[in-house]
Amino acid sequence: DSDDVWFPAARYEPRDGFAPQQMWIGYDNNNSPLVQGYFGVDYFPAVNPPRPGLIDVYLKSDAVKRCPSMPSSFQLAIAFNGFYSEFPSDYYTVNPAAKNHEFGPASEHLLPDDGSGIYTFSTANGSEIEEPSSTVIMWEHEANVPLCNYLQSPNWLDSPPNDPDRINHFNLLHHGGTNTVWADGHARRMTYFALKRPMFSCRKDIYPAGSY
Repeated sequence: DSDDVWFPAARYEPRDGFAPQQMWIGYDNNNSPLVQGYFGVDYFPAVNPPRPGLIDVYLKSDAVKRCPSMPSSFQLAIAFNGFYSEFPSDYYTVNPAAKNHEFGPASEHLLPDDGSGIYTFSTANGSEIEEPSSTVIMWEHEANVPLCNYLQSPNWLDSPPNDPDRINHFNLLHHGGTNTVWADGHARRMTYFALKRPMFSCRKDIYPAGSY
């Protein structure tokens, strides 16, 4: 349907009755004002009609958005890989080759602000994902929007930071691990300390050999 181009994680898209931002998945993102590029809080209850997401047309039921283990007040407890090329990171001081080249399929570039302050991403095509089976796209998660690049800014490669806030991004619902989905379509449970930085990037050639 999309000529092998991924959907954007978020985009500016005015629509009457909704917040002027459409996310990759649908929920009420009009329950809170714009903060740091995004509307809404997905762990707050819906108080308005949910704005359909870009993939919602392909979902047979909204029930697939919910895990039985998530709090009943949450709309979602899931994040899409939000690494994007323009984001700064301490890692780039030790590996300059990775600067401007780390990105997830749905967030290759953050497009220039048009004055609205709303984040809009351009996306990758299938040929840019060098190893789909080694590229994580989605996991269970708690944050204000269903998108995350919380592990992009720190300096790490093969052992993620031992930081409780970051660990909680992967251990929200299932003690010690989270369910993940990968760019080739397979799913598996992952523990936080099994993560490798190259798993979050479509490009793999920018990392040292044998690092993942």
